Amino acid sequence: MSGLRGKLLAILLMLSALAVIYSSFMNRQLAHEWQGLGNEHTRLQEEYGRLMLEYSTLAAPSRVEELARQTLKMSFPNKNNTRVIQLDRR
Repeated sequence: MSGLRGKLLAILLMLSALAVIYSSFMNRQLAHEWQGLGNEHTRLQEEYGRLMLEYSTLAAPSRVEELARQTLKMSFPNKNNTRVIQLDRR
């Protein structure tokens, strides 16, 4: 009976050694993936910052006003082209 018990212990030892090797391998794989995701996160944060800067530049009121005047030939209304409408409140 001790021979069978020794074989079972050897098999269990071999299986646990394989489990340790597999978990170490998976740990390295996940650490590598995590590092790659951290790099991607940093890159996306930088791109977001650049896009926000570009957006604030393009949406600046002075730029919008300039485009409205030049491209659309718009101007501020004056007294001659402004009407006041009185609403009858009941």
